[in-house]
Amino acid sequence: MKKSAFSTAAIMTFLLTLIAVDNAYAVPSFARQTGLDCMACHTAFPELTQMGRDFKLRGYTMGGGETKMPLPLAAMVMADATNIAKSKNANGDYMAANGNGQDRNNELVVPQVSLFYGGKIYGNLGMFMQVTYDGTNLPQDKGVATNTAMDNTDIRYADSKMIADKELIYGVTLNNNPSVQDIWNSTSAWGFPYASSAVAPAPSASTLLDGGLSQMVAGLSAYAMWNDMIYVEAGAYQTAPKNGVLSFLGWNNGGANPVVHGNAPYGRIALQHDFGDHYLMVGSSMMTTSVKQDGTDKLDTHHDWSVDAEYQYNYDKHYVTATASKIWEKANLDASQFLGNADNSSDSITTTKVKASYYYDHKYGASLGYVTTSGNVDVKKYTDSANGSPDSSYSIAEFDYLPISQVKFSLSYTMYDKFNGVKTNYDNAGRNASDNNTLYLVGWFMF
Repeated sequence: MKKSAFSTAAIMTFLLTLIAVDNAYAVPSFARQTGLDCMACHTAFPELTQMGRDFKLRGYTMGGGETKMPLPLAAMVMADATNIAKSKNANGDYMAANGNGQDRNNELVVPQVSLFYGGKIYGNLGMFMQVTYDGTNLPQDKGVATNTAMDNTDIRYADSKMIADKELIYGVTLNNNPSVQDIWNSTSAWGFPYASSAVAPAPSASTLLDGGLSQMVAGLSAYAMWNDMIYVEAGAYQTAPKNGVLSFLGWNNGGANPVVHGNAPYGRIALQHDFGDHYLMVGSSMMTTSVKQDGTDKLDTHHDWSVDAEYQYNYDKHYVTATASKIWEKANLDASQFLGNADNSSDSITTTKVKASYYYDHKYGASLGYVTTSGNVDVKKYTDSANGSPDSSYSIAEFDYLPISQVKFSLSYTMYDKFNGVKTNYDNAGRNASDNNTLYLVGWFMF
């Protein structure tokens, strides 16, 4: 049965009222631990300020606050509604649907309920750990037999020392998603859009570095920041063993593809600097991943390289953030070609993302983003495309309202120019890219 507009408003109002009951317990665990308001670390969550980046870099251990809670716990509830331009395909199937094919167009959904351990563990050891319940009833394509699973997690140890009157911050991070440990919002794990519909159609082609291994691997790397200017990081990822602590934590894809063969080395370098009220970062990431598939001992090897940048301007009640990134991937497809899943022995794909946002007084915000993906034609690999092309491009306009620092309402519109290769008839059944244009309303509620 469809939820009425009144029901949607009533639920969101109830959640807002619940959060406002006791402000001492309303702010998330990081704010309770530091004694700082959420907006000291965020322009609007999850986008970080310089204070937020520094807090994460130092291992989530900064103190100064008081809490009545025995552990640094927090929670998040998301409630959303999705409207796509054309709700059915040529076969009469719903396009905004869960794994059972149920119609979710214009329906209120609670897509995520998350519990966080966020803060100091002991000494210089801290953690950001998220466990999420998926309320969309989507198929468990990562081999998880439940709707509740480990989400983004970053466990790190950090310390610092003075060298020639300059501070060196150094540490190690154990995490389950390449770039989730990143302190900038220009990489995939924390990039814009910060929330999107789980039931609306989305382009099928992407690079591994752009979320292709999220919550499916375990990674360990060492990092250092010198003089608040030069950041370097080096480490590797692998598929967690099926038995062991990391598998218990959910850092294993249950044997589903992709399975990382051996170690996937990961590197990151960035330069940042403050210019009064202005801030600028430019950086680069690299990752090489060999992937094993069932049915052959041959491997597919993905070489990813990216460049990214972030600019911020903070003055009085005005906050401007701009990010840009470009990922190039070259994949040698020995395994896929042997199994008949690719025409070419190698494919290339490139994804570019740009975004700019403005917030006033941490309450009212607007963002514009653009994403484009392009690559060479491979009919067997890109089976969702009428012409075998991975090309897609779309724009996103988003408007945000934060009545209090722990609540955010976002209304966004995604407009497609290309979808899975072409502008018109991308599925050979008459469906056009613009038929997937999506209006998306979401409320975030942090406890």
